[in-house]
Amino acid sequence: MTSPSVFSSFRNARLDDPQGRYWLKAALKTVNAPHPIETTLEEFVNHLVQIVYSDNFDLNAALKVASFIEEVPSRTIANIVSRTVFSYRELNDAQYKIRHVLGNDLTRTANGEWIEEMAGFEMARASA
Repeated sequence: MTSPSVFSSFRNARLDDPQGRYWLKAALKTVNAPHPIETTLEEFVNHLVQIVYSDNFDLNAALKVASFIEEVPSRTIANIVSRTVFSYRELNDAQYKIRHVLGNDLTRTANGEWIEEMAGFEMARASA
């Protein structure tokens, strides 16, 4: 398992870009809408990083990330990725791990299919 200090360094670097923070904040308005307690930018980044890079994450983290993948407009997700808050590969890895916890196959949603396709392009570009 990855140590919490690694998660902190991931979180700090990911939120350095003001435009990345702006777009993630916009996305979290959608994610937080039905919940009585809002998830902060830092908490959400930590949720996603824990899901992708560890085998231990809580149900709340999975629900928040699933909501992000299902409900946030693809254009907003693309802006978040372009600001290197997350990569498509990370979002794709998260949706596969969430499937095993929630039983919800996010890859069958419009955003899930698109994220999977974009992650493939990212991986092809990285290996070229």
